[in-house]
Amino acid sequence: MNKIILSRLLILVLCFFSGESNAQDGYTYTLVDNGNFNYSVSVVPNASASNFATSVQSYGFTIILPNGITATVTSSLGNGAAATFFDGTNVGQPTIDGYLITETLGSPIGLPAPSSGIVSPIVTIQLNSTPTTGTISILANDSALASAITPLKCFMSADMIDDGMALFPPVVDAMASGLSGTVSYEFDTLSVPTTSISELSVYPNPAQDEVRILASNLILDRAEVYSVTGQRVMVIEDILDNRLDTSQLKSAVYLVKIYSDTGANKTFKLIKE
Repeated sequence: MNKIILSRLLILVLCFFSGESNAQDGYTYTLVDNGNFNYSVSVVPNASASNFATSVQSYGFTIILPNGITATVTSSLGNGAAATFFDGTNVGQPTIDGYLITETLGSPIGLPAPSSGIVSPIVTIQLNSTPTTGTISILANDSALASAITPLKCFMSADMIDDGMALFPPVVDAMASGLSGTVSYEFDTLSVPTTSISELSVYPNPAQDEVRILASNLILDRAEVYSVTGQRVMVIEDILDNRLDTSQLKSAVYLVKIYSDTGANKTFKLIKE
């Protein structure tokens, strides 16, 4: 009887230490500046001796941008990432907007073994304008915003254990920040000329068939209309009498970027009824 009890205890102790060693294996997210307002969100393996290549089934994270700035996903791990826009005003933070970016892979895709220490890009985005203030950042899992809105937390489901089974548990710590290295860039530290239109008003908003734009001491030149996912849906080359024809737009929320004849620009949200 004593031998049986000791054997069971030994098994429990071995399982405990095995679990402790595996607990160190995982990933964090980092942000890479590719230049020209192009950024890659990459994953960094925790320090590990594992030579078993990671197999990713799904992942997600939230990118925070200055209010009114949009972005387009240009590439992703499986070339099928979905970007869901959220308005910071709706969560009590009117100075920011953001995108929840997720992808579930039809077939798991491999990453280099953690022992290599290789940082692997997961998603690359391109900003659709050139902000001069604010930051771009990855939302940390232990931030107040992520804690209040759990779906905004970054995650990754992956197989990291060479046990002959295809299991995909979470490998990004949901209770810590989930981030490492550089996770944000300040736009106000960049050498970007100030080309923002300081004073601009739009009415009516919500709109139906037409929008009037008032901008002091500026001649408005053209407008670009984007969906909240960052896709350009309309270009208005000539703005006549400071009016925009919105009759062809479907009922939705849009981001409209207005340019003056001097190249100055400003982005505002437009609700089409």
